[in-house]
Amino acid sequence: MGKDTGFLEFEKESPPLRPVDERVRDFKEYETFFPAEDLQKQAGRCMDCGVPFCHMGCPLGNMIPDWNDLVYRGHWKEALASLHSTNNFPEFTGRICPAPCEDDCVLNEHYTLDAVEKQQKVNVVTIEEIEKHIAERGWSEGWIRPLPPKKLTDRQIAIVGSGPAGLAAAQQLRRAGHAVTVFEKDDRIGGLLVYGIPDFKLEKNIVSRRVDQLRAEGVEFRTGVNVGVDYSVEELRISFDAILLATGAQHTRKLLVDGSELEGVHYAMDYLPQRNREVAGDLIPEEQRIEPGRKKTVILGGGFTAADCLGNLNRQGVDPRVHQFELVNMVPRPTPVHQEANPDCRANILTESISGDSLGRVKALQAVNVEWKVETSGKSASRQVTMQRVPGSEFSVPADLILLAMGFLGPKVEGLLEGLGVELNVRGADKTSSPEQLIKMLKNAQPMFDVYADDNFMTSEEGVFVAGDANRGASIVVWAIWEGREAARCIDKYLMGTSSLPTTPQAEVLI
Repeated sequence: MGKDTGFLEFEKESPPLRPVDERVRDFKEYETFFPAEDLQKQAGRCMDCGVPFCHMGCPLGNMIPDWNDLVYRGHWKEALASLHSTNNFPEFTGRICPAPCEDDCVLNEHYTLDAVEKQQKVNVVTIEEIEKHIAERGWSEGWIRPLPPKKLTDRQIAIVGSGPAGLAAAQQLRRAGHAVTVFEKDDRIGGLLVYGIPDFKLEKNIVSRRVDQLRAEGVEFRTGVNVGVDYSVEELRISFDAILLATGAQHTRKLLVDGSELEGVHYAMDYLPQRNREVAGDLIPEEQRIEPGRKKTVILGGGFTAADCLGNLNRQGVDPRVHQFELVNMVPRPTPVHQEANPDCRANILTESISGDSLGRVKALQAVNVEWKVETSGKSASRQVTMQRVPGSEFSVPADLILLAMGFLGPKVEGLLEGLGVELNVRGADKTSSPEQLIKMLKNAQPMFDVYADDNFMTSEEGVFVAGDANRGASIVVWAIWEGREAARCIDKYLMGTSSLPTTPQAEVLI
């Protein structure tokens, strides 16, 4: 694969990021591109490792060594065909996937303890970068074109949600010949790709050109339709032979402390879509604007959503000393946006309360350091993780703005799921629950949950399927695309008795 001694001859390199002082002045992507010859060298570093683990770590089953070899040899069109055989949207995954494939690269065995602590992938093949370049080469050369079905069926399929799972399923089902209608409650197609991921990581023309491809293939898109609210569930069931729920996991985890209702405390998923709308040229009513200005800001959470908030704040000119606190024992993963500023990033921090001024505006956040302990007990050696406050470690930081990026519990229940009556999996519960039971539960607790589905992605309701974050909980883009593709195959088989759509065994990774 690649050049036999490439991994010895060529150092790992990635295209340079745009200079910080330049990129924080706009919302364009901060990554740049390699010349083709430099990228071919990087592809040539893919060693003939005997048993490649990289594609096992990818839920999509991407044939990574194959297209690395093709790129090294200059066969770009063939590399694109190999990539597209398992992945509908490699230009998405090449930009926003955390690349579990690179974690499993054999060259990753050559590391230093310092690099592990900094969560750096030192010597691996730059798989994600190569993937993105292949896709962009395909677009620039005109190799990526609409592929409408040659034969049509009389089956009608509704997909609710237009994120990566919904779009992948729509493309697969349309290419199988079915009539596909995608419903989206927002005014643009793309789900979190459009209203969650900032433009500096994924410019929206990258999404819209794929949407244009799907539209040219015959997929119908209906925006501004909140199914279950302004489009009845009864009409949905009558009008379509199968329904796919690809609504994502939009039920956010709440901060249950005194002061969380103060003015200036906002959910990340209220802030991020607003910023993306403004970048797209939309006007946000003054009374709804979340404007950081030069405010003292605290971000609660250490994941990618929190990092996306930080990147936006860097471009809006907030107080340069942003605090980012994570509850669990993991320092927020360093990203390019952390290089743009000097945030105070800390792990093992528990928020205890938020104080405000006489006008009801947030003034400060009170927190304490915590320790996590793992205890083993019983004959089964069961492990229990407990959290304990560290006495005397209490502290307070001034804050005018607090953004909550603490994760997601599951899909929205009211409306669509409630109307359909699909059963829900509740973490820690012994059995599935009805939407009504879960709604009662959510008033007093914050359980994680998802829509119940069998091995064929069908819910408890005949002909209603689910894929993506609504099915597995909040996860990464490659899992969403895999689930969309697999759900599409199961729907096709359900409607037609058999399916010619490809199948990808589930990867043996936990993400």
